Amino acid sequence: MATLGIGVIGAGMIGKQHLANFVGDRRTRVLWVADIDPAALDYAASHFGPKHLTNDYRELLADPAVDAVVVATPPSEHTRQAIDSLRAGKHVMLEKPMAPTLSEARRVLAEANRRPDLLITDCSCRHARLNPKFAKVKQIIESGVLGDVYFIHHNSVNRQGRGGLEYNPPAKWFLDRAIAGGGPMYDWGVYDLSFHLGVLGEPRFLRAAGGFCVNGLDRVDPGTPVFTVEEHGGALMEFEGGLKYYWERATNAHSLVGNETRIYGTKGGLRFGFCTWDSPQIVHYYVDRAGRGKARQRTLRVNLRNRQPDMHYMGRAFVDAVLAGGPPPMPLDLAYKNLQILHKVYRAAGW
Repeated sequence: MATLGIGVIGAGMIGKQHLANFVGDRRTRVLWVADIDPAALDYAASHFGPKHLTNDYRELLADPAVDAVVVATPPSEHTRQAIDSLRAGKHVMLEKPMAPTLSEARRVLAEANRRPDLLITDCSCRHARLNPKFAKVKQIIESGVLGDVYFIHHNSVNRQGRGGLEYNPPAKWFLDRAIAGGGPMYDWGVYDLSFHLGVLGEPRFLRAAGGFCVNGLDRVDPGTPVFTVEEHGGALMEFEGGLKYYWERATNAHSLVGNETRIYGTKGGLRFGFCTWDSPQIVHYYVDRAGRGKARQRTLRVNLRNRQPDMHYMGRAFVDAVLAGGPPPMPLDLAYKNLQILHKVYRAAGW
């Protein structure tokens, strides 16, 4: 069995999850961990036993025994570290979002295109395309029982669940748009678009017809002078073929709405929560007797018993792809296309 030498850049909350994943995979050896925080390196040493620790990720890249690199730092570091990793001849698993700006994302994509012998994947497939619900919903749509899909409505509205505050409080960079790229619409939008556009066969985006972004919805002390990301945002998007998609995300708003997707077609519809920790049920609405009878519904269940956390499948998919020579679980050009949509949504919201 081939064994891949792994280096992890960034040993924060997400980096620790990647480390646990690779330590548990017999096909990989964690050789290096790089982080500028000595406490993070100490934790990695005591819990994951890498051969080498460093506060300079370039030492990791100089080691020919490292075959693949995980970039798990804040988004503002992704461009430089991903490009340096590719130039060092390493396969790359790049955390999402791939970059805070489109210009930086283009630089990563251009470098990846210059090195077709190396595999690079974005992690925005983690809660989306690697999820059993994705395959089930896609199969239902492709069977034709929904007819022509004309509208998607997705919302997820939370209260005081903000990155850098209530969620992972030490990571104050979540609150700085220059570092994070955006708030919940950027952080979770990459998953939402990965799932919803993927099950529909990647319809071509036309425009964001309108949108909104707001923050400052309570008087919390963020613990940092910079708080420039939205807390609540939404938009109506239009796609080729007449498809409309209303999308709403909030980590702090004055309401509470579970993570739910409604897909409307001319013959039927679906309602579900796409995350693996949501209900395993998918409700299918239709009219019996080929549309001439009564309104009906049936409940389908996706088997999520004994399922590991989503990060487990992200790591496995990356290793599988590297050992098989591709394809990547989330192609970088597709991740870039979704970032383009998100930036157009922000522009439509005047944000």
